[in-house]
Amino acid sequence: MKLRRLRKQPGWYEIISQCPVCGHKGWCAIDHDQTTVHCMRQPSDDYFDSTMGRQYRHYLDPHAVPKTKVEIVLSNAIEKKPNYHLNRVYRALTHELTLSSFHSDHLRNSRHLTDEMIYVREYRTMPGPERYKIAKKVLNRLSDQNDLLGVPGFYVEDGRYGPYWTMAGASGLMFPFRSITNEITGWQIRVDSPPLELDLEGSVKGEILQEIEPDLTGKRRAKCLFEVSGKEMEVFLTEKDKKVCHSKSGQFVYSIELKQGQRYWWWSSGSKDNGASIGGPIPYHLALPYPCLPYWKVGETPESLIDCSEVWVTEGPIKADKGADALLKPFFGLPGVGSYPLILEPLKQLGCKHVVLAFDADSVTIPEVERTLELCAEFFALNTDMKLSLALWDIALGKGIDDLADNGYIPQVSVMVE
Repeated sequence: MKLRRLRKQPGWYEIISQCPVCGHKGWCAIDHDQTTVHCMRQPSDDYFDSTMGRQYRHYLDPHAVPKTKVEIVLSNAIEKKPNYHLNRVYRALTHELTLSSFHSDHLRNSRHLTDEMIYVREYRTMPGPERYKIAKKVLNRLSDQNDLLGVPGFYVEDGRYGPYWTMAGASGLMFPFRSITNEITGWQIRVDSPPLELDLEGSVKGEILQEIEPDLTGKRRAKCLFEVSGKEMEVFLTEKDKKVCHSKSGQFVYSIELKQGQRYWWWSSGSKDNGASIGGPIPYHLALPYPCLPYWKVGETPESLIDCSEVWVTEGPIKADKGADALLKPFFGLPGVGSYPLILEPLKQLGCKHVVLAFDADSVTIPEVERTLELCAEFFALNTDMKLSLALWDIALGKGIDDLADNGYIPQVSVMVE
């Protein structure tokens, strides 16, 4: 298990490898004894709210869960700078990054955005090599050589001629996260080639040795090493081709599946020298209909541009952007379904009276997400006098609010909290 020490929480570590509760990487934390996990995704009745969002406590059975070898990842990260500073640096970055034709085509053809929508929303491409040249150009636009300190995404690399600034993250399509005063406070990257991961169940251990050429249909493949009953074997797996093993009596023994890993990642550099983590707090994204954006001044809330008495909430920046355009409503894009506490104060500042949750159509059929919605309703009932509603639609019309809009439909709204 790979861990990174949390400076502000002595005895606690961020889980860099897979969380033993939710199975995802990043955000979640575990204590020194490996008996308690603060999970950001799997709901429980024991939870607390932090600048990272709602964290759910899960207690591991020390007798049932074997302790794993711990690798502590050292970090010389810098505390994240205030929003006004992040915005100044990220605005300079938008002048130095472009949008590739590959990503433009994706936004037009797969996301059904117009050129004007793409332009005013300032989507960008995180390039491959020679990022230090971009970091140098950004620095030239700023007033001080230390202005990149504490800005997630930037970090210092040691080179042949000494240290230099460069940029972290995988190559991909970048989405800006905007505060209620139109400050760009962070970015998410839709990576072009998500890492492959193994999904293992039962009495089997395994690892990916290397990715190999895809098959004739374009599915990704990898050479993997597995250990079963003390014996090792090399296996070539194809993406989404699940292998299940049963004993002669028909009893389940193990299953293995090669899956594409996480597609969306925060642009962050918390594990790098002089880098910064995206957390403390995690950004949220406020999306307005695109015609409003040219008139939305940095430092000003948008009430003069659009009625904010009713605000919609979904997960992710692109769904918020498309939802705002389709319904002509302000939309918050959360970094995760359970991170709704992040927007409580922003909603109050906007003068919101009615919150409409517009998560994916299958959210009411997934037990974990359904439980999160229940906790969300409880949270708003206890902390605000805002009306809370849930947007509902048939999944056959589209999974997300963006798909629904593309198909020309609008959701029904059901009141959860008066």
